[in-house]
Amino acid sequence: MGSLMSLREESLNVILAELLTERGLKALGEVILRRKRGRPEPDVLIELNGVRIVIEGKKPGMWNALVEQCKKRIDDNVCDLCVMVEYAHVKLDKLMPSQLDVKKSLLNGKFNVGFLSYVDRAGLDKWLGVTSKPEKYVDVSFDDLLTYLMSAYTRVVKEDIISPVIERMGEVLDEFAMKVSAHVNVERLKEVLELKKVEENSG
Repeated sequence: MGSLMSLREESLNVILAELLTERGLKALGEVILRRKRGRPEPDVLIELNGVRIVIEGKKPGMWNALVEQCKKRIDDNVCDLCVMVEYAHVKLDKLMPSQLDVKKSLLNGKFNVGFLSYVDRAGLDKWLGVTSKPEKYVDVSFDDLLTYLMSAYTRVVKEDIISPVIERMGEVLDEFAMKVSAHVNVERLKEVLELKKVEENSG
């Protein structure tokens, strides 16, 4: 029986991206796969309806490295959504597996997976009132991985960052007004911060 350790992570990541595209992502719209052209680039970049998705996969025991790598991808504006994949239980039946053999093994494998998006790394925690951390799902099947990825993609597409921030800023200003109302014109402050116009337009 072959060993997963004999395969390069780059090869696994590219084949996994191809499988995810074939088995579900292309149903969501136009998909473009871009392979690495230089050392700093990710192994494979999926563009799904303009949303950039990076698959970062590593062999068992490398979860913390995956998290840090995905943070860097997001912070460097390489992608909008980064998928962390730890190949937890992927077995190969042949010593010299073909691409088809690897695909079969991935389809039947188990993974530890997580997701990071630009929303998680946008530094908005103090306004939204929540502390974001990477989602993580342990020992999931390929179908579950695909389902979680499609769900994460949908949230990225639908995420409205500005409205929650504006709402939170309005709450902060109202609290501030109660404390110093005798000295500050809050409505004028909102106009200066261009909050009032946005609130009216969203109302």
